[in-house]
Amino acid sequence: MFQEIIAPVNQNFDIETALATHKGVKPTPFAGIDKSRAPVCEFFAEKKCSRGAFCPYRHVTSTNNVVCRHWLRGLCRRADTCDFLHEFDMTKMPECYFYSKFNACTNKDCRFLHLNPEQRIKECTWYTRGFCRLGGQACPMKHIKRTICQSYFVGFCPKGPACESAHPRLDILPNRPRNSQIICSACGEMGHIAIRCRAAKQ
Repeated sequence: MFQEIIAPVNQNFDIETALATHKGVKPTPFAGIDKSRAPVCEFFAEKKCSRGAFCPYRHVTSTNNVVCRHWLRGLCRRADTCDFLHEFDMTKMPECYFYSKFNACTNKDCRFLHLNPEQRIKECTWYTRGFCRLGGQACPMKHIKRTICQSYFVGFCPKGPACESAHPRLDILPNRPRNSQIICSACGEMGHIAIRCRAAKQ
């Protein structure tokens, strides 16, 4: 009770309100200025920033949670337009090339992630065949973009497995095991639905 009278904790200082509302923050003199060292704009994340390209804070548009490799070396030229994070976070670092390729990294101060094979996200088998059923963001598997080999697509690639372009596998995935819990409304048998009923089509 005395604490609330002498020093109430629920009151904010003027500086706290000014910082939260970006009061007194001046817009940048021109658009396209390098803001790679500026903090992230909280209002842009909530879609409430009215300054647009003249905002002095960074507008992070990407949902990608990987740190920019070029920014780590101080070489990223894209600034706000970069699709990767410009902040040092060990949990969001890109994967170490040497550890992923050779399963060993000789650099003691390596800043990249060292993931074991069971920790890695597996490649989406549907996307490798051409199209993922779940779409981009909804799919939990990895989607690796590749350019298709024109020779292989026509019929035969002379380079074989040494070809740098992608050779899509056009084989059909095995059917899922029949669900014994489903009862067909057309024929009354278990294991399929009415749309896929062979008896109803005849």
